[in-house]
Amino acid sequence: MAALKLFNLLVLASVALFALESGPTSVNALTTDRSHVARYASGHEAVAAAKKKRNTSSCKPKPTNANTTTASTPTPSWSSSSSAGDASPYTSAPSSSSTSIYVSATPTSTTPTPTPTSTPASTSSGKKWGLAWPNGDTDYLSTFAALSNVGYLYTWSPYLPTDLYGLKGIPMLWGYDQVSDFQSLVVAGYANYVLGMNEPNEPSQSNMSPSDGVALWQQYINPLKDEGYYLISPACTNDQTGLDWMASFFQECSGCHVDAVAFHFYGTDAQDFISYATQLYNTYNLPIWVTEFADQSFSGGAQATQDEVYAFASTVANFVDSTSWFEVAFPFGVMSDLQGVNTANALLSSDDTPTSLAYNYFG
Repeated sequence: MAALKLFNLLVLASVALFALESGPTSVNALTTDRSHVARYASGHEAVAAAKKKRNTSSCKPKPTNANTTTASTPTPSWSSSSSAGDASPYTSAPSSSSTSIYVSATPTSTTPTPTPTSTPASTSSGKKWGLAWPNGDTDYLSTFAALSNVGYLYTWSPYLPTDLYGLKGIPMLWGYDQVSDFQSLVVAGYANYVLGMNEPNEPSQSNMSPSDGVALWQQYINPLKDEGYYLISPACTNDQTGLDWMASFFQECSGCHVDAVAFHFYGTDAQDFISYATQLYNTYNLPIWVTEFADQSFSGGAQATQDEVYAFASTVANFVDSTSWFEVAFPFGVMSDLQGVNTANALLSSDDTPTSLAYNYFG
């Protein structure tokens, strides 16, 4: 009898152990951070909430001194059939030769001349500034759209406001979360530009390997070239991981069309912004876009004062406006909640009008 009881106890223990080992996975292991995705409510009435860009405690990109940062420079195999000239316009068709990347760019002495592929409207409009706009269909968009230097708008999503007030709307394939919406919306005639993935090198953002980024690009973005779209690359952070991700992306993206290179910048030295943008241009020989930037430190210490933010803005704006290969810039802050970014960068006042800093950028 004692032996039978012992046997029963051993059986029950084995069953319990099996149940523990085969139970559900931890909730934390299944959770993905999707709070940053700007999505419109049904019927496009408004964006559900302002873009929840990152956990503000640690996930923002740290500022990088571009003078001391080196990238793994990709080895291009571009066609060299076009002639040298200004950064705009780009009017030739892609070369029929077997190239691995088709691009539009101003040639340099160190990089083969790429084959132009499109005519960006940015070069004919004369406007180089855009609104990073998570606010949806709001009446005060008209106030910002009327500013003299504003020509573009994007929402961190495929959705665009119903009335763009003459601005050029730019849908984005933010990442895996937006593939379905992107496919249904971004078709011929919807827009003229498209943005690639949002900070794919960041675990808290679209978070994918360069190989996965290439797969998304080739399946969903590259075909839009034939629909008349101007294709802007994924935008990585201004650090070594961003440089490395972009280098691998360009190396692996065989047959891809890329018309411009985008980046994000958070730092407190405007000269670092200039150096980083110049490094990207010299590496890829493509027009440059910055789709997020602010005078913001994520490496500790005091944030910039309002006067310092104005000085930063003045230096960056002068550089953007005077540099032929710098096509479009989107300062961060056209929202009521800056989500951890120094509020001295705010571009939207409490009464939904542009701040004085917004006028410094947008005219």
